[in-house]
Amino acid sequence: MQNYHQNNCGCRQTPDYGRYSSTQYVSRPQATPCCDREDSLDGMPLAMAYVPWQTWQRIYDAEKGFCRGTIFEELDKPFHGMGGCNR
Repeated sequence: MQNYHQNNCGCRQTPDYGRYSSTQYVSRPQATPCCDREDSLDGMPLAMAYVPWQTWQRIYDAEKGFCRGTIFEELDKPFHGMGGCNR
């Protein structure tokens, strides 16, 4: 897989989008000839995500919540140093 972070041919130029309403679509700039990839998402609008409300149950006290980084017990997911497996 090609590393586009260090590609200086203009493929990673970021346009100045300014202010747009939610009904306006932003077209991406065309890739320069040195880029040999196609973007299948060209011209598509950004997605809108749905995030459910957090329920106020099983709440940590303030001191424990501060130490754990969250007051919600069900969001307390400690890092165990292994990627994605919880072994």
